[in-house]
Amino acid sequence: MTKVFKFGGALMKDAEGIRKVALLIKPFVNDPLIVVVSALGKTTNNLEEILQLSLDKKNRELDNALAKLKQKHIHIIDQLFGETHTCNKKLSELFEKLDQELKDLSSDPYLSYDRIVSYGEKFSSLILNEFFKQEKLPCRPVDARSIISTDNNYTSAKVNWEKTRKNVSAYVLPILNTGKLMLTEGFIGSDSTGYTTTLGREGSDFTAAVLANILDAKEVSIWKDVPGLMNADPNRFDDSIKLDQISYHEAIELAFYGASVIHPKTIQPLQQKNIPLFVRSFPDPDTNPSIISKDTSMDDKVHKIIVKDKQVLLSINSRDLSFIAEDHLTNIFRTFSRYKIHINLMQHSAVSFSVCFDSDKDKLEAILNDLNNDFLLKYNDGLQLITIRHYSEEIIRKLVKNREVFLEQKSRSTIQVLVK
Repeated sequence: MTKVFKFGGALMKDAEGIRKVALLIKPFVNDPLIVVVSALGKTTNNLEEILQLSLDKKNRELDNALAKLKQKHIHIIDQLFGETHTCNKKLSELFEKLDQELKDLSSDPYLSYDRIVSYGEKFSSLILNEFFKQEKLPCRPVDARSIISTDNNYTSAKVNWEKTRKNVSAYVLPILNTGKLMLTEGFIGSDSTGYTTTLGREGSDFTAAVLANILDAKEVSIWKDVPGLMNADPNRFDDSIKLDQISYHEAIELAFYGASVIHPKTIQPLQQKNIPLFVRSFPDPDTNPSIISKDTSMDDKVHKIIVKDKQVLLSINSRDLSFIAEDHLTNIFRTFSRYKIHINLMQHSAVSFSVCFDSDKDKLEAILNDLNNDFLLKYNDGLQLITIRHYSEEIIRKLVKNREVFLEQKSRSTIQVLVK
């Protein structure tokens, strides 16, 4: 049965990381295997900055940023192959296409975003494929845009499952049936017009899950630079512990509240087919992985803490003291949807509606301008949202001690506190 391995960009930030990816997949080359890769470390962030420089017409800074990004990839190529390898030429051709794309940006900013940032995955899959060939791994690369078919909701496209199933039958199964492993990009797809789309940040996990679902895979392994799933960010909490087992439901809850290890949309396709998800340690592959499956027995045994920084609290009040009712809420939600703003927390009173979301200067300005005519608005920036699953009063007291609390919501299993 097919296995799907996904490797994140943080693991492949240098030549040593790419060598280790090849080393990890070698024991599985005789099995049907799909390898899904992200852009190399921080490349997506670099491409976002490059796009903004292009939009701002800062040509000198743009040229410098492109040169720096290209050099980062060339340095890795030189370490893997030497300076004269054909991979250098192929990379230069991709950068020439990127440069042309930046000159021909669409009037749709979201379409432009997808066209530009998708180059990160193109760079990484090129380098990985060339290295696999050097290592004599039986690999066939397939452009993810020929497999993952989506709608045109750019930056957060929805998968067209019917078309994607047909694409998998046409392009993926023949490779697996000939005993070769398949390499493809995560995060990207294409719409019915052939334009590049993206599945949302960290969408490579979702790509792996989509392919696993369609192929009825035996398992999905997501390789991370941590020991496995942790109950809290070890960079924030010295007493964080590894979670050996959680259920699909618990994983979806954690992802919804902002846990960064698993993409929010990843779990559902796996749950549909009861495909286990293994979160494996890239630095220490022999460590037992964390397992996400249908087993719920361990869900409430350990508390989980999720912290989101750079939060905005926007209070939306009716101008005439009329109730914030269905018609007002429809207008508000439509506006948030228009600017692709995900609401992390909301609270409703008679004449006020408060929402918490990730800080983004441009999106905040746009939504304030849009709602200002109909509502009285005020906001607080620079806040922190703390979510605790399976909380205790002791943990709550510890985390909010000496903090100013702006908003709090509590259910049987979850509490969310917005603090400064």
